[in-house]
Amino acid sequence: MVTQDCTSQYIYKTWRRPGNWEAVRLKLLNNRICDFRLRIKGSPLEPFIRQLERELLTKNIGFVPGFYLTDSWGCPDKVPVVGIPFYLSSSLLGRIEKEQTGELEDSQIIMQLLRHEAGHAINYAFRLWEEPGWQETFGRFSKPYREVFSPNPWSRRFVRHIRSYAYGYTYAQKHPDDDFAETFAVWLTPRSNWRRKYRNWPAIQKLNYVNRLMRNIGEQKPKCKSRKRLLPLSELTMTLGAHYQRRIGEYGQTS
Repeated sequence: MVTQDCTSQYIYKTWRRPGNWEAVRLKLLNNRICDFRLRIKGSPLEPFIRQLERELLTKNIGFVPGFYLTDSWGCPDKVPVVGIPFYLSSSLLGRIEKEQTGELEDSQIIMQLLRHEAGHAINYAFRLWEEPGWQETFGRFSKPYREVFSPNPWSRRFVRHIRSYAYGYTYAQKHPDDDFAETFAVWLTPRSNWRRKYRNWPAIQKLNYVNRLMRNIGEQKPKCKSRKRLLPLSELTMTLGAHYQRRIGEYGQTS
């Protein structure tokens, strides 16, 4: 069943006709992203966010970050809101994403990324990096953030959660903030059996620290309540086609 999750009814009427995907594709690529009628509520993303909310509640965490659609995954710097790629809110835009990039997040990866970004958001909401023991456990929060890093794939000092195309399961080694977010995500994941899986790893100390830290948060009110968003949909004024041209250009510069 196709839901009406982006701009024009014409697109859906055309899409339903045999052999008309190319016409729909061209129509979408020539539209500005900000003109698509995209939202999280009622979209394919909503069940995943509801699942994350249940997982937080199960762990007695009363805080739930805000979510918004943008051009990529991430949290604005020190702001407890989570940006989610716009194409995940539309089945048709998701199809184009896979055509253009060769990849599209499946349900498992979406939940992994939501848990990771929720870890960042909770860190920012409660300014946890200022807590005694955080720096001793994860390192300096002020450490310069770099996209390129040199991980040790055999290290057991870090949990293994998100799988990166370039770095495998070593994303926790990118920065202390990511180390915390990845550790939080493993701790939050239902049936992760983290106590058993990591019992002989030095990373168990980080998991135990997060476990203690989250007990102290409970129903506390966040210290940071900002909802400042980075590149919300209203600011994505390029066409969908231009968006992918830019991404191809950026990939070519970094590959």
